[in-house]
Amino acid sequence: MNYRKKTVLVNGILLLMVGSVCFAESVIETEHFTVNHEGVGKTFAELAARSAERSFSVITAKLGHEPRGEITIILTDDQDTFKTLTKGRLPDWSTAAALPGNRIVLSPLEGHKIALERIISHEIVHCVIDDAAGEIPVPRWFHEGCAQILSGRWGIRDRMYMTWMVVRGNLMTFDDIQHVFSVETDDATLAYDQSMIAVLELMRVHGGGVLREVIGGMKNGVEFTEAFTAATGIKTTDFERHYLAYLKKSYGRRSLLRLIPGTWTVIMMLAVLVYIVKKYRNRRLLREWEKSEKPGNIINFRDFPPDE
Repeated sequence: MNYRKKTVLVNGILLLMVGSVCFAESVIETEHFTVNHEGVGKTFAELAARSAERSFSVITAKLGHEPRGEITIILTDDQDTFKTLTKGRLPDWSTAAALPGNRIVLSPLEGHKIALERIISHEIVHCVIDDAAGEIPVPRWFHEGCAQILSGRWGIRDRMYMTWMVVRGNLMTFDDIQHVFSVETDDATLAYDQSMIAVLELMRVHGGGVLREVIGGMKNGVEFTEAFTAATGIKTTDFERHYLAYLKKSYGRRSLLRLIPGTWTVIMMLAVLVYIVKKYRNRRLLREWEKSEKPGNIINFRDFPPDE
């Protein structure tokens, strides 16, 4: 081997060694996650890894399924990388996406450190449900409801917003929620809130273990509607009627008396007004997101067939 060939070989080996070291320095491995943080600070990546592990046991216990293999979390340092990974299917202001193959992408990171654990938890729920269901389509109200419950918050302003929607008669059916991103006049925020309340009511009526039972049925290859009926004893259409009646009863005009009694009425109504204005100011952005792809930041989310 001549000197030039030896030099090329040595340089190649050195490049591979340096590349391996750089790759190792940009990856954090935990029991259930691999966090890739190339271009992103290690401190933030470690926070993401700890947040994911804290959420994992709670989520998998509640849903009764632990994904096969680890979940990969990709922390991106710029919007261009995020667009490349999500194939440009989400709007510029999106911060997270659950991708096929148990992958989660987070970007941009600035301004979202406080909500990091909530965002990661939301996407983990999607990964767990998709992994359990396999090729079986899961309706969006169930998917998003589970994700909202296990990651979101429900406060006085959210309750007031729902009351406002009920009083105005702006409720969505499950079919509306399923197609919320293809209908320009629909409200994605309302779809998320209704989905969460639907799953909460499902758990209240049929017990906290109902989510595990439904998901367990799909793990065994049973379609969602059949798994739902086996777990609850009723059809999804019957539950939908019950749930919509529950919404109207619990969030109608009378709920205002229970929600904001006494001298706080004026103050709370002003707060609600500000909250509603803010919701509607963001509505145009929500519609753009709705038209861009699928709900819940799930790429390639399959359409769920209507109940027979």
